[in-house]
Amino acid sequence: MLKKIMSTFFIFLLVGCNNLSIPNPLETSENSEKMSTSVDSENEVIGIGSAKIGSSGTLVANGKASREAKEKLKSKILSEEDIIFKSFLVPADPYTRKILSPALSDLMEYTANQLVQKSIEKDSWMENNKVYIVYSISKNEILQESQNIFTQYIDDITSKFQLIKEGVTQTE
Repeated sequence: MLKKIMSTFFIFLLVGCNNLSIPNPLETSENSEKMSTSVDSENEVIGIGSAKIGSSGTLVANGKASREAKEKLKSKILSEEDIIFKSFLVPADPYTRKILSPALSDLMEYTANQLVQKSIEKDSWMENNKVYIVYSISKNEILQESQNIFTQYIDDITSKFQLIKEGVTQTE
């Protein structure tokens, strides 16, 4: 009983901490104005990366900023997917949830990697000896890709169970 109470408290603590809004220095009002023309914040998830222009020049700085932007984008995609994938399990019975739940993190990671590859560089600029890059993906595409990956996974499991069933019925 104590374990259930502690785990429930821990889940509420995690959910509460995930919803905290920590200001991002890259998302200043000046940078927001630059991005407002290229990004639809209502319908897109974005990742902003920056890198100082060092002695190796803008090529390397662009690469570093791009990598950072994609990492931040992936993190935000995973947050969106967490809600989406858990919603897929709402109509499932407890036994089915128990079977599917362990695979969700792998499915989300796989889907996020696919989506980051499909992301689009929306904007880039140089300011104060730094390079800034913005990558984005539409929220609708996150939903569609999540549905696609999840249904492929369900189809795969179903076909494996069907093979097992056929093997059992053939032994009769």
